[in-house]
Amino acid sequence: MTPAFDVVLATDSAEPSGVGRMMLTLAGGLSGVRLLFADHAAGRALVAQARTRGLEAAVVADGAWDIAFRGAALVNVHAGIGWESHGLCKIARDSGAIVVRTEHLPWLLTDPGQVEEYKAALARVDGVITVSRASADSWAPVLAAMRPGLPLRSIPNGVLAARRDRVVPPVPTILCVARFTAQKNHSVLIHAMARLRRTHPDARLILAGSGPEEARIRGRIARHGVRAEILGPSDDVPGLMAGADVMVLPSAFEGLPLVVLEAMAAGCPVVATRIGGVTEALGDDHPWLVPAGDARALAAALAEALDRPDLRDRMAARQKARFAQGYTADRMAADTNAFFTTLLQTRQRTTPMTTRLGFIGAGGIAHRHFGVLEHMADVRIAAIADPDTGRAEEAGRRFGAAVFADHAAMLDTVELDAVFICVPPFAHGDVERACIARGLPFFVEKPLSLDLKLAEEISAEVEEAGLITAVGYHWRYLDTVDEARAQLAQNPAHLMTGFWLDQTPPPQWWWREDGSGGQVVEQATHVIDLARFLAGDVTEAFGLAARRDRPDFNGLTVPTATTASLRFASGAIANLSATCLLRWNHRVGLHVYADALAMEITDHDIMVDVGRGRPVRHAEGDPVWREDRDFIDAVQGKENRIRCPYAEALETHRVALAISQSAASGAVVKMEVLRSNPQPFFRETAS
Repeated sequence: MTPAFDVVLATDSAEPSGVGRMMLTLAGGLSGVRLLFADHAAGRALVAQARTRGLEAAVVADGAWDIAFRGAALVNVHAGIGWESHGLCKIARDSGAIVVRTEHLPWLLTDPGQVEEYKAALARVDGVITVSRASADSWAPVLAAMRPGLPLRSIPNGVLAARRDRVVPPVPTILCVARFTAQKNHSVLIHAMARLRRTHPDARLILAGSGPEEARIRGRIARHGVRAEILGPSDDVPGLMAGADVMVLPSAFEGLPLVVLEAMAAGCPVVATRIGGVTEALGDDHPWLVPAGDARALAAALAEALDRPDLRDRMAARQKARFAQGYTADRMAADTNAFFTTLLQTRQRTTPMTTRLGFIGAGGIAHRHFGVLEHMADVRIAAIADPDTGRAEEAGRRFGAAVFADHAAMLDTVELDAVFICVPPFAHGDVERACIARGLPFFVEKPLSLDLKLAEEISAEVEEAGLITAVGYHWRYLDTVDEARAQLAQNPAHLMTGFWLDQTPPPQWWWREDGSGGQVVEQATHVIDLARFLAGDVTEAFGLAARRDRPDFNGLTVPTATTASLRFASGAIANLSATCLLRWNHRVGLHVYADALAMEITDHDIMVDVGRGRPVRHAEGDPVWREDRDFIDAVQGKENRIRCPYAEALETHRVALAISQSAASGAVVKMEVLRSNPQPFFRETAS
């Protein structure tokens, strides 16, 4: 069964054993979904299992879940217990997806703090699934009190029926498949086996599983002289069941354990505790259900099961019938798909129209945004304008978008909600004014223009029109930059050194100063913006530039080397070096120094040195996705978390142009003092 929308099944549980197995089974019935697990040994093992079944699966590192959820219409978060996965629900909701929590256990939270955390997390959830009706009974009053009206659906677990030929064991054999945790009550089972030995001395116990309680259980087995064998985790549980007389599960609590369903499907009679989903699956009149924690009753049930092969056969047939009636994997997948579809249709009825975007310019940087926006379910690229009609038509075919050679014709013809402006530096002005005249929010790639007066006029017009704008200084959205800002909040930057040591880009307009404005204006502006973002505004700029002829870049007029010295209103100073003479990307970044602190920041990692080594951390997540998402959210009327609107980008642009002006005149350029601290509108919670 294939959902008509993109679905992700995800868990960040540290021990996703049964949860993970259920997710694999569900994904097999909803072909085309993605499975995501936290990046640890258990998660990697589940990914390997998924891939052997032909399923799409991956592990996700901490901090990268927002990228992993990109493009999902619905994220189904699986929680092993109620205090898990709150962070995933928030990230999934922030990505724009419908969020469904699947609770694999009954309501167990008693700590007031955990209860409040669950209530807060529930605000980001669109629906809850429980894995049994008994679990739903425990969750229903909780959800009714916390989120009245929140959809709750009981979808009992299901498993695939595996066929194994029956093998008569040489001695009475009892099988228990469960992790060694307190929940599973192995200690009660060992006490029951000690009692059973008095009447069934040949009976043996096979334990399949592993876990933190294993050493303690081995000790109990030795002390009680129980005949037991610990196999460790098994890849062939149906095979083990085929060679056992009964399967036992002495758990203290459960949602709906998969091993009980597997025993039902295999025709292996079950002895278990009378709890929740176990009773539901086997039937209230199942003869071998005992109170949790009662070793005497458990021993008596095991004895009767071993002594009554006729009753075992009847129970095996009855269990198979109950399994086929309500606990197959196909039934679970069908019910889940129906619930997902209902939630999606409700979202479609209540969600405003998809945001329709127009693109002015279809070059390389536009394609960077294309790759992000095409995975956002609430966005449609509706129109593309570029004088290079071949390039525009190629992009138009990709998105089914209308294509134009002229941006004015596009804006007059197609109804749009916002525009992305991705044109070379020399082409700004008319395109922004065309958007302003039509009241269209716009995202514009840097630099703003080659004419400072023009950029100032556009900024004033944007302010007067009250338009939402954003500018593509995506370094502001790096999580490593958030870390740097946190380091500098109480220990301000004092000295900074910036670099853009790179090759000459291939477009010939870039080679001309009247086309690109030069390397500082067109490229190193990112480093300048980062310095402002960390240290506040610049008050003085002094630049030096040099140029040499390059035979293989005929017509090159931009400086081939530039240095600059900057003074900030905060008292910090900085120097910047840029060259396009290299044939490779050598170094791009900013080094920052404060009291007993040194940092090196690039667009892909950060090094923080406090005198205990030089640890490097790689950036996580996609900053372009984050800046695009913030712009779309603001256009849709949600919280405006844009980190660089047009007016803010203008201040960075002033610095870049001041460096070029100083290099040409040989004089220091003094600038108006605006702020001595970094941007006050930046919200530390934005991500």
